[in-house]
Amino acid sequence: MKRNELSLHEALFGNYDKHKIVAYSKNKSFTHKDFTDSIKALGLWLFQDNSVKNIAICIENAYSFSIAFIAAMYARKTPVLLGNITAHTFDDIKEKADLVISDLNIEGIAVPSYDFSKLLNKAEEFYTEQKSLESETEPDNLFSSLDEKSPIIFYTSGTTGKSKRVNKSLKSMQIDITCSYELSDSLESIDNLKLISTVPPYHMYGLTYRIFMPILRHIPMTTYMIRFPEELENYTESVALITSPAFVKRLDTHIKAPDIRLCLSAGSPMPDDAALDFFRWSECPVTEIYGSTESNSMAHRDNRGDKPLFIPFSAVKFVKTEDGYKLDSLMSDGYDRIDDNLEFEGPYFRITGRKDKIVKIEENRVSLTQIEKLLKDNPLIKDAVALVITRNRRACIGAVCVLNNESIAQNINNQNDASFDRKSVVNALKEYLKGYLPAVAIPRYFRIVETIPVNHMGKRITPLLEELFNDKA
Repeated sequence: MKRNELSLHEALFGNYDKHKIVAYSKNKSFTHKDFTDSIKALGLWLFQDNSVKNIAICIENAYSFSIAFIAAMYARKTPVLLGNITAHTFDDIKEKADLVISDLNIEGIAVPSYDFSKLLNKAEEFYTEQKSLESETEPDNLFSSLDEKSPIIFYTSGTTGKSKRVNKSLKSMQIDITCSYELSDSLESIDNLKLISTVPPYHMYGLTYRIFMPILRHIPMTTYMIRFPEELENYTESVALITSPAFVKRLDTHIKAPDIRLCLSAGSPMPDDAALDFFRWSECPVTEIYGSTESNSMAHRDNRGDKPLFIPFSAVKFVKTEDGYKLDSLMSDGYDRIDDNLEFEGPYFRITGRKDKIVKIEENRVSLTQIEKLLKDNPLIKDAVALVITRNRRACIGAVCVLNNESIAQNINNQNDASFDRKSVVNALKEYLKGYLPAVAIPRYFRIVETIPVNHMGKRITPLLEELFNDKA
């Protein structure tokens, strides 16, 4: 790396202007002092409870999220990020966290849950009381340092749909943001720059670039998420935009573009035509980040619709193996697997496809990747997802398909007269797959939908896909 590693503790409690604005809501601004005072208050309150070790942070507001997340670390607790928040996110919360802090009105779950605003008010009262007491141990001593080995737990969708735990560290996040200077080293010098975002903070990409980057690089952030492309018209100042392919693809290029100095995207591949349209509209390329929850950021490219190669970050090396490449990274916390096929040209590379997602069905290895590719190759199918579902304690394959002909898809989803059409389509697909797959790999259940459900990042939402098979049909 070209720079010394950035430090979250130094960014918060170093010699910085306490009156500098760190965040903007739609009607209020928050100073560096406001921020650190709230972290201290909530951190001390959380530190008092020895029964709590893991705290799930389920907050969409970036400023509130930052306070809760950082306070948990100073309180010697482990912040837990659950990823997508759905109706079933908290079904097994007792296995993942001892406490939930949220701004989502979560009730009736198996562990204590606090509304962030109410909890912060309570914590601030407690902190004021403690400061007024004469004590050998000042409350502020808790905030004299922050261990770079402080753990962070993520839960992300696994191949079978069951959430997978990923253990990360504060150090890996600090290295990641140190590498962000390779994307742009001048953001701090741009007058009145604001960091705005279309993605939530409770997954790796959001945590890295919506939370850690503005805090460690002292760039004011907006507290709220942008939900609709037309909201971009409201910005008259310069902005850094943290977004995703799902948002960029919906962009109306007839609206006026703000002064975008940096646009980051991650989560899924950016279509070339969407990148080109964005560049023509904003005169700013889409900087795609290649990474994962396990690896942090690995590489980047400035996409103007011209199919550029990815450039590895300076903290990352790709090591050739018999079946591809493995990762050697200062921020991977020991993880070295790469799930994509890479094709190098000198030091740079392109991604040529996903490595197989292999599952076991009745002791047979089945490739979900192959099933999806075969379905997409069929002229009936526009998009498809294959997944493992369980019926009567037996695992089998289910397929969710989007048809090429939208009118047929709508007709099939009209339950009144659709049985024949649905049956015909499913039978045709099964017959087609018999020519390529063993019987155990042919999807037993099909669901025809108009769109595949995706999150803010453009990634498929596995729990919603699984719910499509709950009707036993």
